[in-house]
Amino acid sequence: MAVDSATVELDTVELALMHRALSYAQIEQVVKAIALTPDYLPLIPCVLPVDLPLERFRVTSPFGLRKHPIYGRVRLHTGLDVKATTGQAIKATAAGIVKQVGYNAELGAFVRLQHAFGFETVYGHLSGYCVRVGQSVRCGEGIGRVGQTGAATGPHLHYTIKKNGSVIDPFQFCFLLRKKASVWLADSVTTPRLVQQPRPVPQKH
Repeated sequence: MAVDSATVELDTVELALMHRALSYAQIEQVVKAIALTPDYLPLIPCVLPVDLPLERFRVTSPFGLRKHPIYGRVRLHTGLDVKATTGQAIKATAAGIVKQVGYNAELGAFVRLQHAFGFETVYGHLSGYCVRVGQSVRCGEGIGRVGQTGAATGPHLHYTIKKNGSVIDPFQFCFLLRKKASVWLADSVTTPRLVQQPRPVPQKH
């Protein structure tokens, strides 16, 4: 049963390190160092929040300080604004629980999800949502539609990630599953071994 004990210990390390990580760089190091399995990764925000091909993924306003397009004041933009058309499907970027749905003047219609390891994601300016508080959602499951509600100058998704209560830049997380999947694929491709043919045994006459 030593293997089972080692697995439990490894799980404990993974949980502790992932809980303590506060930035994408730290989280990526945990993913690389401990080789989180496909069972773990969907618990972390790791996919595009809008259902569209990668080549059409566009960020119109990144995370960080900016002059607000409506209020005109410089302040922290706490997420990404993703270009999208009204009605496009919005996906949960990690498995989790719906903690809040509603409407406010800033975000308009929004959904807030709670995830493992201290992660939280928020999806704003929706035209509507299709989940309820307390509902469990899978990574990639549809939770709403793109809209232009709240303080928005056009249809788009405002996407926020919080880690242990603090906002962090969501951009790199959008590609985490693709990056990790490419590593898994590379690891699964092995170089074919040359099979040596046995030499014929000389016959005695």
